Amino acid sequence: MRGKPKPLADARLTRERIVETALELLESRGPDELSMRLLAEALGTAPMSLYRHVRSKDDLLSAMVAKVLEGLDFELPARGTWTDRLAAWMHSLRDHLRRSPQVVSILMQHGHYAPALLRATNTLLCILRDAGFEGRDAARACREIMWSTLGFVSAEVRGPTFSPSFYVQALRTLDRGDGQPLRSEDVAEVAAHLPYLLTRDLDDVFSAIVRHLLAGLATELADTAPQVRPVGRRGGRAH
Repeated sequence: MRGKPKPLADARLTRERIVETALELLESRGPDELSMRLLAEALGTAPMSLYRHVRSKDDLLSAMVAKVLEGLDFELPARGTWTDRLAAWMHSLRDHLRRSPQVVSILMQHGHYAPALLRATNTLLCILRDAGFEGRDAARACREIMWSTLGFVSAEVRGPTFSPSFYVQALRTLDRGDGQPLRSEDVAEVAAHLPYLLTRDLDDVFSAIVRHLLAGLATELADTAPQVRPVGRRGGRAH
């Protein structure tokens, strides 16, 4: 006796279609509401049918991250210093991730593997190696650059904790006599710099972070470079 025929929706299910629909739900409903049941409803099928194509929700999230990042491409200058190339790497990664803010939250919370990020890390390490970083120093510099970029984008897409509204709200609570711990003298410098704190010049902030980080790495590299001593007799002049 033949089994019950599959619904038409099940017959059309593919891993790619599931991932694309999940990304649409992620953008419209957010990561907290994304569930296998909601995804199944959107696809017109039962939740168990999804598991023929994705092993688990964790597998689904990894596939979503990989799908978004598969178009990641770095526009690195063919010429220029290694710091120029690293700056371009950081800006390219930030620009790409900002296009899919919901995926950034998944990436930062769960750390899902994505082939594109592994290739990006390889590119980063190649630049650092060519600059003169080796072994542990190269790995540490790689982490500093990667984590600085990912951390900034994560705060950027979620809305920084110390956003303009944060400062305004905090200053409004001053001296209300309701047990608030802040007094005017506690935040005098914040009040004095408020016009600047209220701006959302995130492009300028990120550019400054890139400059300062790479300047620090360049200084460190110069300090650890072996000193070339002149060739000649000891105590005499070099010939």
